[in-house]
Amino acid sequence: MAAGGMAVNSEARLWGPYKELEQTVQAAVFRKLPDAIHDLEIALKKHKPDFIALLKNPPKNATYRTAVRGATKNGLPVMGDQSKQTFSQQFIEEALILSDLFDMSEIAAVELLMAGERQQAEFPGLTRGLVAVLLYYDGQKSLINSLRTLLQSREGRMWTMELTPDLSSMVNQYTDQLIQRDRLINTILDQLNQMNLTREMDRLQKDRALGPPKHKKQVSDLYKEIQIILADCLFCLATQQPLEKADTLRLIQHLRADNSVSADGSLEPVALCLLMALLFCFDVTLLEQEDGREVIQRLPMMTDPRYIPDIHQELMSAQAWANPGMRSVVLLAWGVTLRQLNQYQTPAGVNGICEEDEIVINEALAGNVFHFLRVAVVAVPDFHKEEYYLKKIHGIVTDFIFHMPLKVKELRTRGDEAARLAASQTPQEAPTSPSHGFQYLLRLIGDLYKTDPLGLQLSVEYWCPQENYGPHETTYNVRPPQRQVSLYKFVRLAGDLLPVSLYVPYIDMLIGLSSNPQSAHFCFDLLKVNGMGSGGPASAVSWYHIFLSLNQYYTSLRREVPSSSDLSHMGPRGPHPRGITPQELDGLVTVLKLCRTVSEYNENCRVAFCENQQWQVAVVLFGLVTCSIPLNLKAEIFRVLAAFAKTPDVAASLWHTLEASQILTTVGSSTSAQSGILVELEEVETRGEEFHMTRAFLSLLDSLTDIPVPLGLGAGLRAPGLQPYLEFVKDHVFEKFYARSYKNPSEKWQVAGDCLRILCKLLREYEVVGEDFVEEYVEVQMGGVVPTNKSPGYIIMLHLLKDSNFLSTVLKILDDSIRQLEMHKTIPGQESLELVSLLCLQLIETSLEKSGTFLDACRETGASALVSAMDRLLLSINPRSGKADHLVNVTKFIKFSIPLPEHAQSAMKILYRVCHSTPVQVALVNLFTSNQMSHLELLHGFVECLEVEEPEQAVEKTIQLPEEEDDSKETGRIRNSTRQYLLQVLLRSLDQPAPNLAHLLLGFDIRKSVSKTLLQDPGILGAPKTCLHAVLSLLEKGVGTHSGPTCLRDTPRLSELAYKLIYLLAANRETSTPTLRYLRTTRDFLYRQLQHLPFTQQFYKRPVMISQSWLMKLIAIELRLTSLNRQRSHTQRLMRALLDDGSEGQTVFQPAGGDDGDFTYDGFTDQVSYMSQTSRPFRSRQVRRKLLGLLDEVDFSQRYPPTMHLEFFELTLIEQAIKSVETQTEQEVLYCDVKRLHYVLMNELNNFQGNIMVTQRPGVLEEVENILQHVVRRNRIRQELNTKQQALEAWRQVTEVLLTGCPEDLLTAEDRQTVLFELLQELQRKVTEDDALTELTAPVAGIILTLMTNLRQCFCQDGITDDEGSRFLTMLDSTAGLGQTRSWGQGSGSRTQFASSLQLVLKGVIDHILLSSGGQQRVRANLYGSLLYYLQIAQKPKSLTSTEPELTGDGVGKRILADSHSEYEQLRRENVATILSYGDNFMDMLCRDACDGHDVGRMLALSVLDTILSMDKFQQWMTFMSSKGYLQHLVDSLLHDDQQLQTLLSATPQLRVLYIYLSKLSLLTRVAESAVGAHTLLQCGVMQRLAGSVFFDLRPDFDREADDGAVEEDFLPSPMARYRQLLFSALKFCLAMLTSLGIENQDCGNQVMQFILSHGDVFHGILRDRQPNLSLATLRELALTTAVLARANARGIPDAEFDDLDPAGIELKGQKVRIERQMLALMPKYCMCERVNKQLKLLESDESTRGKDLSSELAVVFLEVSANVTSYCRAVISTSGPTSQFCRVLFRPNLEEALARDLGSTDDTSFLSKSAIQAPSLGVVVYQLRQCANNFMLVYETHKQHLRKLQSLADLSTDDLKQFSGVEEKMSSHQRQKLAKSRLTKIVHCKEEQLRYFAYILENCLFMLWRHLEYYLVHCVPVTQQSAMYQSQTRRQTQLRRLQDLTGTARSSMVDSEADSFANVDRQLMMGVTSEEIETLKETANSAIHDSLLKKIHEIDQVYCKSRTHYSFVEALIRRVRRLLRLHTGS
Repeated sequence: MAAGGMAVNSEARLWGPYKELEQTVQAAVFRKLPDAIHDLEIALKKHKPDFIALLKNPPKNATYRTAVRGATKNGLPVMGDQSKQTFSQQFIEEALILSDLFDMSEIAAVELLMAGERQQAEFPGLTRGLVAVLLYYDGQKSLINSLRTLLQSREGRMWTMELTPDLSSMVNQYTDQLIQRDRLINTILDQLNQMNLTREMDRLQKDRALGPPKHKKQVSDLYKEIQIILADCLFCLATQQPLEKADTLRLIQHLRADNSVSADGSLEPVALCLLMALLFCFDVTLLEQEDGREVIQRLPMMTDPRYIPDIHQELMSAQAWANPGMRSVVLLAWGVTLRQLNQYQTPAGVNGICEEDEIVINEALAGNVFHFLRVAVVAVPDFHKEEYYLKKIHGIVTDFIFHMPLKVKELRTRGDEAARLAASQTPQEAPTSPSHGFQYLLRLIGDLYKTDPLGLQLSVEYWCPQENYGPHETTYNVRPPQRQVSLYKFVRLAGDLLPVSLYVPYIDMLIGLSSNPQSAHFCFDLLKVNGMGSGGPASAVSWYHIFLSLNQYYTSLRREVPSSSDLSHMGPRGPHPRGITPQELDGLVTVLKLCRTVSEYNENCRVAFCENQQWQVAVVLFGLVTCSIPLNLKAEIFRVLAAFAKTPDVAASLWHTLEASQILTTVGSSTSAQSGILVELEEVETRGEEFHMTRAFLSLLDSLTDIPVPLGLGAGLRAPGLQPYLEFVKDHVFEKFYARSYKNPSEKWQVAGDCLRILCKLLREYEVVGEDFVEEYVEVQMGGVVPTNKSPGYIIMLHLLKDSNFLSTVLKILDDSIRQLEMHKTIPGQESLELVSLLCLQLIETSLEKSGTFLDACRETGASALVSAMDRLLLSINPRSGKADHLVNVTKFIKFSIPLPEHAQSAMKILYRVCHSTPVQVALVNLFTSNQMSHLELLHGFVECLEVEEPEQAVEKTIQLPEEEDDSKETGRIRNSTRQYLLQVLLRSLDQPAPNLAHLLLGFDIRKSVSKTLLQDPGILGAPKTCLHAVLSLLEKGVGTHSGPTCLRDTPRLSELAYKLIYLLAANRETSTPTLRYLRTTRDFLYRQLQHLPFTQQFYKRPVMISQSWLMKLIAIELRLTSLNRQRSHTQRLMRALLDDGSEGQTVFQPAGGDDGDFTYDGFTDQVSYMSQTSRPFRSRQVRRKLLGLLDEVDFSQRYPPTMHLEFFELTLIEQAIKSVETQTEQEVLYCDVKRLHYVLMNELNNFQGNIMVTQRPGVLEEVENILQHVVRRNRIRQELNTKQQALEAWRQVTEVLLTGCPEDLLTAEDRQTVLFELLQELQRKVTEDDALTELTAPVAGIILTLMTNLRQCFCQDGITDDEGSRFLTMLDSTAGLGQTRSWGQGSGSRTQFASSLQLVLKGVIDHILLSSGGQQRVRANLYGSLLYYLQIAQKPKSLTSTEPELTGDGVGKRILADSHSEYEQLRRENVATILSYGDNFMDMLCRDACDGHDVGRMLALSVLDTILSMDKFQQWMTFMSSKGYLQHLVDSLLHDDQQLQTLLSATPQLRVLYIYLSKLSLLTRVAESAVGAHTLLQCGVMQRLAGSVFFDLRPDFDREADDGAVEEDFLPSPMARYRQLLFSALKFCLAMLTSLGIENQDCGNQVMQFILSHGDVFHGILRDRQPNLSLATLRELALTTAVLARANARGIPDAEFDDLDPAGIELKGQKVRIERQMLALMPKYCMCERVNKQLKLLESDESTRGKDLSSELAVVFLEVSANVTSYCRAVISTSGPTSQFCRVLFRPNLEEALARDLGSTDDTSFLSKSAIQAPSLGVVVYQLRQCANNFMLVYETHKQHLRKLQSLADLSTDDLKQFSGVEEKMSSHQRQKLAKSRLTKIVHCKEEQLRYFAYILENCLFMLWRHLEYYLVHCVPVTQQSAMYQSQTRRQTQLRRLQDLTGTARSSMVDSEADSFANVDRQLMMGVTSEEIETLKETANSAIHDSLLKKIHEIDQVYCKSRTHYSFVEALIRRVRRLLRLHTGS
């Protein structure tokens, strides 16, 4: 043999290819997929040898056997594998056993065993050998099933598959070759001859190829299916087109030898199928068609002249048949065919044979053909479910009656003769004598039409309407066909003059012919007409005769009522009454059956029976039941009454009649207790072990309880209600049925089933009401008071919710049922047992549904009933097993979901209702895992539920909760419902603590941490197949094909739940990691699913958007986690699928920065290219981005149903009723329960009394229907709205994660902007549509806010330089290079490129804001945030490195700063023009929102106003705000906010007040930045409002330690931090006012000072801080305070400003003087002394390791304070006089401090202590000059070093990078360089600020030094040299000043000891200095103010200050100081 033939096919040639063939055939034929036709053609060519050698295995081969034996060492080659595979010895032995067992090739056996090993996970508990046996038979079944499908697809006479012409032609040609050339029919028959189930099972058992009972049953079922499918292949061939003569003869020979009959005498299914195939071969009904020629060509008997003779000869030959009855059936069909052929032209020589039809028929009748048809054919189980079988027998019988009337008459004659003989003498004939042929025919017809599960209504053909029907007259326009007339004539004449022996058969025939409403109506009319004899006696077959006879029996029997003692001695058939013979009894039972059948099928007939006063049917029947009659007659009477009870009106009267008859004793008495049905049950039926009467009575109760029980049932004599009947059913029948014996084992379960059916119905209809839990009493006629009867549902619930005998019986039934089912054997009464177990499950299910409400009502009413929750009772101990396994027994029904779908559905519902409890979850997990084999079987049962391939039916019109019961009995609906409930169980269990049931069923390892589970495919490392595998297989079916996932088309609801389950697994903290890892690495699930998005709704019949939403949310999680885990290849792949636009040769992605992933996909990296650094136009689009396509699927419009127009109901009341029955689904969708609403409306209708309602009732019912339809539409709209909202939310998550959570370098800057513009414009287009819904547009505002944030980040990327920004970029894994462009494109034309897009976005935002004017404030808040971010795009970024403009990068900052009036200015102008184009509407809305509304919206509106005002150069907005009063309102609101701001400093502050206040002041500060705005604000009285605010005076106690350790980033700032935020905003506002109006505006300065002095304690406290504090917050507070004071006091304090006699003026001047002294006192404290430098250096060294720059910030703020103080002093000096001679002197003529080493050291504390009580000396100014000059040079050098490092960042060493990045952990060099750049930029900025402050301090100090030196050295007159007049004048001025200081004593806080000390100092300076001080000054001046200091200052001025923008006077001042020193000190 060739080596290729020995290669092992891993797919197993005897199984895998056959399964693929079956799928291909079904895809082409049944599913009609267009792509499958080509695949089918290839598959058919490939498998043609398999069809030719049908079911023949490849033969054994010695060479193969040798190779297989040596495979343990040498191995075997495997197809598709390079190397050989070795096998274990045990494997080889098993393969050889398989080879010998099935006589197959050894290689095929190896393949089969390998497949069994792979599929072992699908069959838990089986070895690979046993699995291989199943696969072998499954492969054979798939092969012949494919053949059957092909044969079904052939063109023929009976059906069509509606195939395309090409496919039909291919199938016909292929099958014709198989039939004609390859003798397919002979092959099939040969195989059927060889197949024998018993022999096959014995052979398998002998070789140990059968496993446990389930495996045996599976093998047996597969084998039977193979036999039936083979026979079905012949049936399909013969039915579509009769077989050729040779094939027909071969089939006849096979049937002649076939004697396969079942135990009850009926034919086996295979034999029946072949018999039907032969009967269809004789079918000539096609000859009746008009196109005769074509028909004749299709019939071999018309084209083959030898066909009829040869067939006739074969059938009439004397050769015996193994089953003579089968021959008689064939002869009957052949005889009828010959009679039909007599009417047509037949081939030559055939006419003679056709004349022998009588002979053939006689031969058939001699074989009792009708008896055989009834007992062997029609009696076959499921015969009536086979349409073509039924039609064929129907055709033969009707053809016989129609074409052979004489033969029918002959049969009747024989029957009459036999009846006469039987009446005259004892019959000697055999039980099946041919003389009974007519009787057999009647019984056959009755049995043939008795049931009609397919609804064919064939029996209607036997009825023909008569002319006179009385009230039921019907008019036909056409005459009935002759055939129908003949059949009706047969029915009518057959009932004439019936002999006794034919009476019962005739009634049986009528029963069968009344099996549908129309036939029942005809039958009723026939018997009614028969009773209307023309003057003579009525026919025996008439209603009149029947009911007259019953009345006579009743009249006769009621005279003799036997005693109760006699009843106990009667047999099971009851007494033998006088006048009723056994024949009469049979007749009575039969006519009652006819009455029952007619009543059941036709309501009109039912009503006619009961309303006929002449017949008095109900009275007679109830009377007969009370008489002494046989029990079987009583049983039939009960069943007739049960049929009558199907009409509600009749049932109500029957209730009262039943109660009055006391058939069941309900009124207690000594005599009645000894009679009635209960006694007959206990005494008669129990003894006879037959319970027909009890079951019939139960059926009557079942029908009666279909309607509400009459409220007054039994009233008067007992407590009204149903309780006695319920006790009979529950206590006397159901709870005792286990203790009784039964002749028929199935009757045991039938009795239990009848009881449970009633109990389930009563419980299902029970509504929990509080009255049941309260004891009430009622009076009875006999006297006394008895408790009222409870609702039957209450009693059932009461016994179910406690450990009662009733519950024990129910659980015992379930235990017995599951034990029997697990045996996999059929027992008598199996169907009844299965029904009983189903009812038990439904009983428990309903009790679980109602137990919550029941227990709540029990607790609320305080009832004494002892009840427990059903889930706890199900955890009780099972007495049989000794374990708490009741729930396990319930769950085991799920294993039988294929044969018992309803059981599995009910068990799943029970599991769904109990799984919400944590104890139940724990118990279930423990019970399921207690036995490994049981666990695997249960798990497999759950998986089987999910793997059922049943498409869902159309979506319900109403929204159904998962808890709602599915009343549909269709198998497909039931199985889909079960699958959906299973997924609901998993979803509900996921919320429970681990480990839970979901973890167990989904395959997570519950023995250890769930998060550490490693999910595997089934069979890998012994992993079983779990529900997760089944769910993923469901979702992946069809993925990769053009049509997409098939689950969305076939099972949309199930797929929605499945996607939700996968999402929740990914979102759950414990299951996320293993689930996503498995989906990503093993399945590639998300990427493959993403290829089919969006799921366009127009391609699907049912909604799929919810499924898409869950999938998108899952994709968002995957994107985020892969980004965080640095799995860049996965992230990049998903981003490409979502954002790629199919551009020409380009992609929107940057190449991955590193090889972090493990995958390379489709050469993707080869397509990636870096974006060009030059500008380029937009690329041409080929496809729409998938992200935009997903958004396109969300339709923002919605059609609403029109308003209801009601005629009978009040609309408001109907709306109230609708709201009363509204509830929410799990998705929080508000919907109306249509069933409950219908119940409410119908109750309202029934409760309304009046004659008018009788005539209006149809109209009212129609209106009720319209209301319900309207509610259904409303529910659908709510569901659609929720679906759209979910879809939009999912899209938002994906979009936001894409733009903010994924690495930035995966998407180029320009393409990111392009995507953002596209998304924004698309969203704005949808939002601004006329029919857009608010419910959908509201969430869009938040999305727009996110998108605008990203757009601003793209344009303003360089602005993120602080640590927070760095951390943000690090979090997003940004690894972009340093020079990468971040904004506005890569060229100089970026503004042109994006200008139109920007304006479109701006217009869209404003339009959206205007549209949302009357909507939610949150929406406008988001839109204001979006607008704010947009406006920030046009704001110039503050240049952080102004000394080196080139460092701003090559992004937008560099280009725009290069020409500040080009792009930024142009964009600003365009923005302003666009905003102004909307006129006053937008202005007014924005201003109104800023003044009133939601807090967040107000803050954002204020911020937007702030930004717009900053851009509005022409101040049109400010003019509008001022003219409309909005500005005045904002100013006035400052006082209104004062009270709330006072509470801000409490322990529980409302931060919203703080932020609103800050926003207001920020806006006012923006207004104050212009002179016009500042003037306007002053006119509005803004400073008076601030001065009157009390909260400024509530400064918290200052805690230095807490302040030092405070963290500004805390969410809830400390009270001091909150106070400082308020104060800082006010001070900044004051600075803006002062700056805008300048120092010339005296009014502004005065008002600012008035504000400061109004809160003098606060500011004095700030200025009084004597110890230098390096707290950043404290320094900033002092810096702002000193800045305001310096600006406000720039004009000094002229004496003319105050009235000398005005107390207020004197006090105000004193406060100003006090502030002045405090400012002077700050001068020596805030010198850059060595102590401060040491502290800063120490802090800097500590920060170097933490990556912070607090020391630099402290130094800047410290210098700012110093600069403000020097500026204040300089202003006081410069404004006090024009020259040194007349200016004020602030410093004493002492230079001692100038020579000190450290002004703030401990050695020099005397200087500081003296400065507290006297004016500081001039040495402080010199010391400040020296320190500033020295520090300036140091800082300047440091600044240059850092600047060089920043310029050469790429050349820095690793240590430097680590130092400046401040991060020790490992990261890429790109990231570290970015962090270092941010840090260095910040340091350089701080150094520049320090240099600026140093220069400013130097200039001011130098000016003060010059003024003081000039005064002291030139103009100062020492005290000792002053004249007496000068001294007296000075003394008077001083006294006056002192008087002014003491005048304002009213405010003692302003005149304290500190003020006194300042006054003393002031007097000392004003009185002058001594000559000694002047001399000392001259002596120390040269040493203190040496030339080197002046040179250094001059050098600083030359190097640094000259490059600044302001003019410098340093050089002139130095020259004047030198001159003074030279002229007056002698130097």
